[in-house]
Formats: sequence, structure tokens, C-alpha cells
Amino acid sequence: MISVQLAIVNAMIYDGRHPSPIPKGVLLIDHGKINYVGLQQSAPSFQAAEILDVKDAYIIPGLIDLHVHCFDHHGSLESFLRNGVTTIRDLASDPFHGLECKHQELSGKTLSPRVYFSGPILTCPGGYPTQLWNSQISLLVKGRFQAQEKVKWLDSLGIDVIKIGLENELGPCLSETEIKAITTMAHDLGKKVTAHLTNEKDFELCLKGSVDELAHIPARPVSDDLWKEAILKGIRIVPTIHAHWGWACEWKKKEAHPFGHHCYLGFESGYKQALGNLERFLNLGGKIIYGTDAGNPFLPFGVSVEEWKDLRQAGLSLLECLSISTIQAAEALGCQEQVGSLEVGKFADLGIYTDNPLDNPENFKTIILTLKNGKKIAPQPVQYPKAFNLDFWINQWNNGKNIQSENTQ
Repeated sequence: MISVQLAIVNAMIYDGRHPSPIPKGVLLIDHGKINYVGLQQSAPSFQAAEILDVKDAYIIPGLIDLHVHCFDHHGSLESFLRNGVTTIRDLASDPFHGLECKHQELSGKTLSPRVYFSGPILTCPGGYPTQLWNSQISLLVKGRFQAQEKVKWLDSLGIDVIKIGLENELGPCLSETEIKAITTMAHDLGKKVTAHLTNEKDFELCLKGSVDELAHIPARPVSDDLWKEAILKGIRIVPTIHAHWGWACEWKKKEAHPFGHHCYLGFESGYKQALGNLERFLNLGGKIIYGTDAGNPFLPFGVSVEEWKDLRQAGLSLLECLSISTIQAAEALGCQEQVGSLEVGKFADLGIYTDNPLDNPENFKTIILTLKNGKKIAPQPVQYPKAFNLDFWINQWNNGKNIQSENTQ
């Protein structure tokens, strides 16, 4: 007979490895890790400090969101955890803020998912995201040598992934030489490189520069040649489809203004194009992993039901959605030996739901309990980011328009 701290019984368990749930399953958890998972009749004799009978509720591995922006949103980390997301990767932050959040999580001083982060986005002077966001999430590089030095500096701080920003539609971009210097140094240090991008020109730079991952699916038309080359090179994409729709809804509030109307239409068409691009990429054999871009408008600090629906619309089954949100996401982080599936020896990170999320993504709203490291965490209503200051960008547009008018007189 074995002794454990927690036994969960009478569960329908999706372990993240097999397509069918384990009926009347048992999970034995001790010191934060899984001691046994499987059929009740096959379980070893045990005594448990606590037995939790979930009465045929559904258990899935804790979800992993590979694209969030949450460090500056109060309560967002706790909101993720209380809604079944047990690991997150923040892809734009002040590096010291990111380190603080990671330390707080590792020390158990805060309710938080496991934290991975990129620190600031590497870009060129005047490049994305300097035109839109605060300077703390940008790290400027100019030339091959400086690009390498900045990567080494970020690695020395303990960041988990390098992110670059490419937006040819908004201004200057890193050169092919600079991107290659970034990726070469990152790979030498055992780090992957992910890229923010929008269009085909950005995508082509990523392919030439040996980028490992795209932080978004492009929202403009892309030729089949580029999709096929990306697939041959093993590039994975974090689609973040619904982020376009979120921004379209946000800008619709200012649709009466010419710039607001322009942005609304742009994001609406970008959403449709991104959805079509994702379907094409998948049909050609491309590989994707789950991320939401949470922190942008109307995107929850928790499971994005709408993102799962978009993934379904692009052709994925709900089991495939689970896989890219758990074990495949863990593989992208390099932590698949610790999390991503419910297996003996892994951390007991999981969500328990009254109704089956793999029947309908809406059932993520029926969460009963999250476990992280075997610790039970009660659910709370999911949080969303506050409304954005759209007048800031409208004023920038108005000022730019006035300057252009003066220059043409």
C-alpha cells in the first residue's frame, strides 16, 4: 500500500496522450507530482490524506498559453490560474519585471501559473513596437554586433525565448543580417526566436533569418511557396486568431472617426485573412501551438473559448486543440518532462470541469477546480483587460495628418 496526499476518484481523465478519456479514473498525487493515473481497478492499494470524489467530472492537463501580455495587468496571473491555465509565456515585458514575476511564482509567494517570458522585443530604431507601445518593451539594436550583444545580455538575465518585432507596414525593420545574427546567437545559447509579424514581407525575413516560431499567423495574403518553405524548415506558428477580432471590436467604438473606421475595417479584414491563412497552413501540413495574445482587447486572462472556436473553424478537432494547448506547447517550451500531460512523475497541473470541454469549448466555463503542483485552487470569474485609450492613437493620427498637410503647403 502506498501513501499519498491526494487521491482524485471517479473522474473522466484525458491524460493528454491518448484520444479517449479514462472512465472512472483515479489520480494519485503526492508532493505535487502524479504518482498514478489510470483505471480505478488497476490502481495500487493506497491511503490518502484526502480523497476527492469528482463524480464523473472531466479532468484535462493544465493548459499552456504561449502568447500573453499580462505582467502589467493586476490580478491577471491569478485569473489565468483560477481558470485552468497553469503555464503562460509573456512575450513583451520589462525584463526585470518579468524576472520578479517569475521569482514570485517559483517562491510560491503569489497565485500564478508557471511563468516563462521573453523580456523586451528586439527591434531597430523606429521599428515595431516603438511606434505603439512604451519603450520598456523594446530593445533597440543596430548592426550585427549589437544584435548579438543584446541577445547575450537577455540570456544572462534568464529570459526563456528571444522575440523580434517585424512590421514593414508601420516603419523600418531589422535587416536580414541583424535577424540572422540574433537567431545564430540565440541558438548558440540554446534559445529559440519568435517573431511578431503581419505580412508576407515580414514572413520572408523570418524564413531567411532562421526564426523558429511566428508569434502570430500573418494577417495578409501569403504565397504557398512561403507556407511550404516554413513547413520544410519546421517553423511553428502561434495563431492568435481572435486577437484581430478583439481589436476590431475595440476600434468599432470609434467607428465614427475616419481613423477609427479605418482601424476597425483593417482588423476585421485581418481576422478573416488570418483565419484563411491558418486553414491553408494546416492543410499544407503546418504545425501550430496555442497562444491567445491575452492582454489585448476582449481576450480573457484564462482559456479563450473564442480562440478554440476559431481553431475549430480552421479545421482542428477539439482533441487537436487540446494537444497544441498542452503537450505540444510544453515541447515548445522544453518542459515536456514536467508538464503538458497527466503522467507519472510529472507535476500535477490540471483542470477539473463539470462538463466536457472536448465536447464544446463553452464547457471551459464549468471549471470546478484547478490544480497546480497538486495544490487545489478554486475558480473565480475570468478577468479581461481594461478598455484601451484609443484617443491616444487617434491624436497621433491627427497630428501626423496635420504635419503632412503643413509639409505640402
